[in-house]
Amino acid sequence: MSGLGILLRILAVLFVVRLVVRFVTHVLVGLKGQPTSELVRDRVCNTFLPRARALTVVVGGREEHFCSTACRDRARAVLPT
Repeated sequence: MSGLGILLRILAVLFVVRLVVRFVTHVLVGLKGQPTSELVRDRVCNTFLPRARALTVVVGGREEHFCSTACRDRARAVLPT
């Protein structure tokens, strides 16, 4: 086998290895890089829930997060909005 043939085979193998590494890295980053929802605390019932699902209201000059309208209403009854 000529030197050029060996070189082409080595380059082909390196190219395939590079594609595999990029694919595996993309898959691993995709799994780790999925957005996780930050947890916030409902101070009325002490429940933690994702920020995306929380009811957010300004109570007593502070932004508060609630798990339900019942907890939100209880907080509003105690503190002025």
